Amino acid sequence: MKDKKNRVKKREEKPSGIRHKGSEVSPDRVRIIIRPAWVAAGVLGAVIIGLGVWLGYSFLEKQSIYATEVKADTPSTDSAVSVDEVAEKYFAARDELHYREIKSLNDFSDEKWSEGMLLFAGRLYKYRDNQQVYLFMGVDNDHMVSPAADGYSGGQSDAMFLLTVNGDDREIKAIAINRNTIVPVDVYDKDGNFQVRGDFQICLQHGFGDGMKLSCLRSVEAVQRLFRNVPVTGYLAINMGGVPALNDAVGGVEITPIQSISWRGAGIEEGETLNLDGEQAYAYLRYRNTDEFGSADRRLERQKQYITALIDKVLKTPSLANKIIDATSDYVVASVDLPRLADSAKDMEFDSDKVYTIPGETRMDENNEYECYYPDELGMIQLILDVFYEPVG
Repeated sequence: MKDKKNRVKKREEKPSGIRHKGSEVSPDRVRIIIRPAWVAAGVLGAVIIGLGVWLGYSFLEKQSIYATEVKADTPSTDSAVSVDEVAEKYFAARDELHYREIKSLNDFSDEKWSEGMLLFAGRLYKYRDNQQVYLFMGVDNDHMVSPAADGYSGGQSDAMFLLTVNGDDREIKAIAINRNTIVPVDVYDKDGNFQVRGDFQICLQHGFGDGMKLSCLRSVEAVQRLFRNVPVTGYLAINMGGVPALNDAVGGVEITPIQSISWRGAGIEEGETLNLDGEQAYAYLRYRNTDEFGSADRRLERQKQYITALIDKVLKTPSLANKIIDATSDYVVASVDLPRLADSAKDMEFDSDKVYTIPGETRMDENNEYECYYPDELGMIQLILDVFYEPVG
């Protein structure tokens, strides 16, 4: 222990001077040299520390700003909306649309057609508010218009077309109604007394009337029953005896016949394009062989072809409309202002693809006596929506 203490003491007793390149530097000299170095080192250190603090502060500040921006752009988990809440809000918003789901034809008659929206096959529809709907009929009477002899001799409506005119774009759409379509028909006796409402061919309804205004009004009601209260603006009925005058007033109607007609010397050959004269037009629109099943269906297709060509010709030359009115006035019963309707023809648009037929099938009645046309319910629903409504969204 004594030796260790002595060694420590000897170290402590080493000369304070420092030799440098063979010379000895005194302790005072060392202190003088070291003191300015310490000061310089201290200043430099302070600068470095200050710079580091400033950089660190700036970095933390930017991080804070970035975090704030990210937080602002990122939804808070505290306010997250559950799936159930989203669904609830969706169905609440959907319910505010005030729509009715259409599952059957009778759903159309529950409310006014123009109220709310309809849902069918996953799609929403709304009624075309600004439209006019007209019922056009061809009555199996070759004479000028006159009162019927009794309560059931008003004549059958062998041709029936429901036309719509969109008030916005003036587009025309038409639905050809098969004369044998089964609907509730109001039956009257010879004296005009109501008897019963039964399911019969729609063409019969015109017969139970006066052959004039009353017959037309009852036909409109039958069509409304078929289309579940479709709003009808007006009607026009022409006795078929007026067809030759109508056809000749426009200079004939050109078609490529879809069926040969030799009745009454018409000389019409299928596939041979010709400009029909008055008598040919009458035969093409009127003839059917009642011994052949589906003859009314084939005649309806011919009527569609002729009406489509006639409308197209009149709209291309609107002045023809007034000629038709003048030529057929003795054969027509109408609730509409014909001159005004004719004047508006110049603004109308027509596409032959917009002439529809009620989907369904023809079958014989239970006694195998008469042909009956039964509309397909789902097809009828879609037809109503396509013609009288427009898709939403």
